[in-house]
Amino acid sequence: MDNILRFGCGPDDQSDITTESDSGMAVIALVSPSGGAGRTMLAAHIAAQAGRAGDGPIAVLDVDPKGSLWTWWRQRQGKGGAPSFAGRAETAGLGAALADLRGQGARLCVIDTAPGDAAALGPVAEAADLLVIPADADAAGTEEAAALGQALADKATLAFVLNGRSHGGEQLGNLTSRLAAGGGWPAGMVRHADAYAASMTAGRTVIETHPEIYAADDIAELWANLRGILVAG
Repeated sequence: MDNILRFGCGPDDQSDITTESDSGMAVIALVSPSGGAGRTMLAAHIAAQAGRAGDGPIAVLDVDPKGSLWTWWRQRQGKGGAPSFAGRAETAGLGAALADLRGQGARLCVIDTAPGDAAALGPVAEAADLLVIPADADAAGTEEAAALGQALADKATLAFVLNGRSHGGEQLGNLTSRLAAGGGWPAGMVRHADAYAASMTAGRTVIETHPEIYAADDIAELWANLRGILVAG
């Protein structure tokens, strides 16, 4: 992940992820202006990796009417390392759903959303400690993501993720610069791998199904970076 700021720290230097949260539960929301940016895949993988890193109990909350993250969680039951809690809610019921998950003991909640503009995603942004905005690794995708970030920057800390890169280093630098215009942190990049779709369909993640390939390393580094941004506030 060249040109990406790294926040990773050693195992003996792990600040509590709830440090910047007033509620005792950190909240990360995946948002994007259009479909296909990888919100659900990243939400599932972030939740799974956070649990593996010792930041649980983990909850996932699906406010996308499609319910893809909820379906993934249900398929995952009975398999090792599932997030402990899950819920579905409409945006209007977001506060109550988060309170319920917090009451069950979750320390981190990862929210998946439907694509939308700043007005539609505003309530989610206000409830989140960190907004993660994935962007297709092309000029149009990064510009859309940056514009959404600019519109939501006053509501939560922002982190941008390049999704599916197949570009060279110089192009990656240009894309990262476009995202920087959104006012958030460049959190990392996940390269394309067919293993993501295969693992999600089975209620798994690439961390478990393909631990030997670069995708698992990308996810581990992404969570280390997001964790550092979350703790830094």
